[in-house]
Amino acid sequence: MIARAALTLLAVAVASDFAFGAEPRGAAPGAFAAVVGDDVDVVLFPGARRPAPRPSVTVATRVHASPAAVGAVLLDPARYRAALPSLVHADVVATRPAADPTTGPERLLAWELEIPLFNLKGRAWLSRQRDVVELTLVEGAFAPGHVRFRVATAPDGKATILVSEVQVEARSANWIIRRVARHDPWAETALTAAAAWVVTRAVALEAESPPHKDVLPRPTAPIAAPLATALDGASLAGGAFASLRKAGVVAAVHRAPTGRLAWVSAAVAVSGAPEAVAQRVGTPESWQVFPGWKSIKRLPGQTANELRIAVEDNVAFVDLDATWRVTYGEPSVRATVVDGATRGAVLGWQTFPGVGAASSLTVLSMHPRIDATGYAARKMLATEPLLEHALALALTYADAAAVADLLGGAR
Repeated sequence: MIARAALTLLAVAVASDFAFGAEPRGAAPGAFAAVVGDDVDVVLFPGARRPAPRPSVTVATRVHASPAAVGAVLLDPARYRAALPSLVHADVVATRPAADPTTGPERLLAWELEIPLFNLKGRAWLSRQRDVVELTLVEGAFAPGHVRFRVATAPDGKATILVSEVQVEARSANWIIRRVARHDPWAETALTAAAAWVVTRAVALEAESPPHKDVLPRPTAPIAAPLATALDGASLAGGAFASLRKAGVVAAVHRAPTGRLAWVSAAVAVSGAPEAVAQRVGTPESWQVFPGWKSIKRLPGQTANELRIAVEDNVAFVDLDATWRVTYGEPSVRATVVDGATRGAVLGWQTFPGVGAASSLTVLSMHPRIDATGYAARKMLATEPLLEHALALALTYADAAAVADLLGGAR
């Protein structure tokens, strides 16, 4: 719900001579150019073990369109309505002079989003400075906050790197979102990330789509999780991600050829040697800190390389009760739901040396089968299929952050 609501903040009405590639400001596309791919998006979270209120989250994606085509989407409110049918309106209700007169006046947008059970409304000042489009949220849902976009040509010249940086006040939306944001120390950051990812991919899909399309550009294939053995977050520990790891917690959203979710990986820095950390994260009892997991019970039949656990949840309206099969193999642990509503859901841990002798980088990869958790999730995904990826991203981050907090984060 919050992810769809954030997309309304993209209703942009600025001068048609918007110029990309000027002096950098905010999140630079170049920082992500080497790590995003045709089927991999990168997300940068705050680095603190327990983020401060109103955390900022950055998402980068590769768009199969020119910077000008992406800019055309960002500059045309009608294109955003095409990308998000639930947008009731996004009207310019006031203007004021901009600091740079060549960019045209700043505009105050009044927006409303229709969501099952309730609507969200707000106002935001739209401004532009060089190659940054910014919406400053000043009233209503998610205010105060901002949404910023930048684009740059990919190094190979065949695509565009689109970066969004989102910071919102979840507590100003409504009581439902406030309650979710208070669920655990990482919930607000997770919600912001879900919103930012939907925003970014919706813009990308709209830019890639032909004009006057008849079908909303969304994945329609059946949802399916990969085998647990397919989960791989090793790239997050590689040199290409080194600078991003210094800036915060890094995650990767992998998309299947159908456009559906393949899996999400999130890397967290923790104290301790890799061997000790791998043993800790491989112990299922440590997963009890996952938000929503009330209890874990080992079932009979344990062997050296495999065991089964029964998980009981404590989340209303969501069914996470499940039996997991956990398998061990150097240097990772992987688990699959073999009984329960989310049958087929998978997770895996991999651990790598960190910076310094007493630190490690541990990576959680997941496909949580959000669609199978209950009616509310199915309804949300039917309305906005991109929430499959966004909610999995939120859950993977929250789970990884909770375990890092348990083990003692290195940051």
